[in-house]
Amino acid sequence: MTQRKPRSTFELNSVPTKIWLLATLFVAGLIACLSLVPSPPQMPGLLGWDKLQHAGAYGLLSLLIAQTLNTLPRLRPEKAWWRAALAAICYGGLLEILQLLMHLGRTAEWSDLAADALGVIICCVLFRQAAVIKSRRNRPVKEARG
Repeated sequence: MTQRKPRSTFELNSVPTKIWLLATLFVAGLIACLSLVPSPPQMPGLLGWDKLQHAGAYGLLSLLIAQTLNTLPRLRPEKAWWRAALAAICYGGLLEILQLLMHLGRTAEWSDLAADALGVIICCVLFRQAAVIKSRRNRPVKEARG
């Protein structure tokens, strides 16, 4: 009988982990590009509201980070949400600092970081609730007493 190696917490060889990680990196790169170019494209109407764009982009990023973490072995889904929230908010802070330091016509704003954090918190709370509901559904049903 062959012994199987225990899976490491940071094993990235599974296909779902690779897919979620690539999606996360793509969105993070897209956010960086749109945050650092001198004049990003403008959308009409409500979707053109800067703070809504920040909340939506970082909310999506936090969900992708949480889902990537959720595919890793030995990491409980209940813990993935807060790690994803912290990572996404720190990433938003880093991009605001880069906007300040790069002098490309972009300005760093506390209100942008607040919008980032609000989107992250909303999405991560929803992710956590979904994980709790999913874990309840996957729990074995106790036999009824007769």
